[in-house]
Amino acid sequence: NMFCAHPPFQIDGNFGFTAGVAEMLLQSFEKDVVRILPALPSDWKTGHIKGLKARGAITTDIYWENGKASKVILTSKYPVKFKMIVNGKVVPVELKGNDEKFIWEE
Repeated sequence: NMFCAHPPFQIDGNFGFTAGVAEMLLQSFEKDVVRILPALPSDWKTGHIKGLKARGAITTDIYWENGKASKVILTSKYPVKFKMIVNGKVVPVELKGNDEKFIWEE
């Protein structure tokens, strides 16, 4: 039930909560699609997260202000091509690998 009220702890609840928060900030379960902030809570007006991993070995750093993404940095050691959906926009991304960075800002 994700409340983790049983001593000493419930590992499924601890990991389940963390996975749920990660999915609110980044989703990559669709083939060749990465969604940025698909379910950001309205109380989280401003913030950032660094190092969150998307499928395909893509590392993301996401910054947001007023409930919308303001900057996204994507890094990959491997070549990868996908569509990033951010603030309702579809942005094509191609990273050639070797820790190449793609920076999107609004």
